[in-house]
Amino acid sequence: MSASSSVPQALPPQAVVMQMAMGGWVARAISEISKLNIPDTLDVNGPLTAVQLTATGLDVNAGALERVMRALASVGLFTEDGEGRFGPTPLSEVLTASAPGSVKIVAQEVGGTWLRMLSELGETIRTGEPQSHRVFGMGWWDWLNANPNELATFGEAMKANSQNSMRGVLEKCDFRNAKKIADLGGGFGHLVIALLEKYPSLHGILVDLPELIPVAREKNPAPDTVVPRLQYMGQSIFESVPSAEVYIMKHIIHDWDDEHCLQLLRNCHQSMEGAGRIICVDSVLPPMGDISGTSAKFLDLLMMSGIRGKERTLQQWKDLYAATGFSVTSVIPLQDNFGTSIVEGAKA
Repeated sequence: MSASSSVPQALPPQAVVMQMAMGGWVARAISEISKLNIPDTLDVNGPLTAVQLTATGLDVNAGALERVMRALASVGLFTEDGEGRFGPTPLSEVLTASAPGSVKIVAQEVGGTWLRMLSELGETIRTGEPQSHRVFGMGWWDWLNANPNELATFGEAMKANSQNSMRGVLEKCDFRNAKKIADLGGGFGHLVIALLEKYPSLHGILVDLPELIPVAREKNPAPDTVVPRLQYMGQSIFESVPSAEVYIMKHIIHDWDDEHCLQLLRNCHQSMEGAGRIICVDSVLPPMGDISGTSAKFLDLLMMSGIRGKERTLQQWKDLYAATGFSVTSVIPLQDNFGTSIVEGAKA
């Protein structure tokens, strides 16, 4: 091998752009392979051919499966040998259900339903309006409520995506002196239950849509030590919120436009007991001119296209808090899938 050929050659711009343009294809392939539990199967059994994978009970065409696996091996998700065997890699490992920080369900949504939501991005760019009605025939939240299986999958994806965020709250926020905390839009209740387990004197309220509360009770039953201190409330947080010293909203504010967020924060200010604290766990975008924060910026496109939500810069967070009687007291970055931070505030 000559000296010149051993030096990695930079891809020409057109090749780089085409790799970017096919990113949606990669996401779709990952989503479908994950649904088939193939990363889990390879993690247990080691390298297998497409025919051998099919023999594990998959109702798929072996030839089609081989072509998808070959494509994903080319981007490093699997290994591939000359006999057509595909093996696990560190990338495929995080697509297994048992992996710490697993992105299995999140990846299924990213390359599935959420990719569908972006299919009308052009119309969103043209109008500035979300296009969920064009994609699903109704609003996103209405569609979820009308499709219980999708609602359950969405809840599982939020749980998986929130693991690092939840760990960050548990490690970096101190609730030793708090008596009551309300988890607004808390989904299946993983965060509030974890907080009540950590703080034996703390009482908590899980607040979410009435349709989700029975699902939360079934999917994530509270342990006996927590049950006496946990209350479930099915209601709209935009109408009112229960009294509490601390309000926490994990991946909630980014779902809504400023008008809804202002109403929600006002509700919190009105019902807050004592000096109180408000904790929002969401992405904080860098200011213009800083081109970092890629994952949060593309998540912002999903929010814009589907539900009139948005990711916000630190200044936009400060403006929201100030307009509702709060001031930002700290911003703690977390290492998760979408560049999340803990934005804590107190009554101004």
